[in-house]
Amino acid sequence: MADKFLRGSDLEEIKEVVAMTRLGQMLYDDGLKAGKSEGRIEGSDRMASLTKKLLEAARMADLQLALDDPGYREKLMDEYGIK
Repeated sequence: MADKFLRGSDLEEIKEVVAMTRLGQMLYDDGLKAGKSEGRIEGSDRMASLTKKLLEAARMADLQLALDDPGYREKLMDEYGIK
């Protein structure tokens, strides 16, 4: 609705004012909580996909290393095209 009545710099000014209110903080906190939840689900789905691929390829040592080493885990996800 604000897009109908306000333009660029006006929107930024209103955004700053709202951010400093309790309502603004509540909206921010809700968004952060939702983002964290979505991120957990996405991360879990990625790890499940990687686990399935490594088990299918009988790469048990790589699976163990992926569990212990986040960098190696990401390398394997790139190898398998897991986004």
